[in-house]
Amino acid sequence: MTPAPRGPRGAGSDTRAEILAAAANVFIRDGYSASMRAVARAAHVDPALVRHWFGSKVELFVSSLRPAERDDPRLAALMATPVEGLGAAITDQFLRLWDDPVDGVRLRTVLRTAIAFDEVATAMRGVMFDDVLMQVLLAHDYEDEDARLRASLIASQMLGLAVARHVLGFATLEESSRERLVALYGPTLQRYLTEDLGPLA
Repeated sequence: MTPAPRGPRGAGSDTRAEILAAAANVFIRDGYSASMRAVARAAHVDPALVRHWFGSKVELFVSSLRPAERDDPRLAALMATPVEGLGAAITDQFLRLWDDPVDGVRLRTVLRTAIAFDEVATAMRGVMFDDVLMQVLLAHDYEDEDARLRASLIASQMLGLAVARHVLGFATLEESSRERLVALYGPTLQRYLTEDLGPLA
């Protein structure tokens, strides 16, 4: 009996997950210059199927390398943390992500690419700001405009730390323990969370 020829797989959720896994490997290896066709080849699917799931390369890039979805338990833990301990908790979770052997590689790839490509920077800002920090602050009953200012300040601290450690290679920060960095940065984030920041404009 002649086996049926193997063709492109269908558009099921398993295929989407396989495309994401292949894309992460391709982008980590080749950077943002990798094409959607290259991802399709790595995933053994038709390029049209990649575009079916992801309308643009930037969407595919960020989706494949993002460390967490909205239902991630780490996000839920931050949303449940009392406000008085939230600055330290955000700092700790952020550092755990960046130091993770899988998520850290993905985040460093996104960060370096975001510095060079505006569309990736915009997408990264959406993930970190809208999908993470704003969700955490709104869960603690901050008003929208107030939450946006506080989340922006927190993001500036955390992304600045990431650039210093993982792009510029500040040795002192690279070699500092997570506990030490939480002790240093946590109070600053806590001030952004709880102090009166004055008029918004």
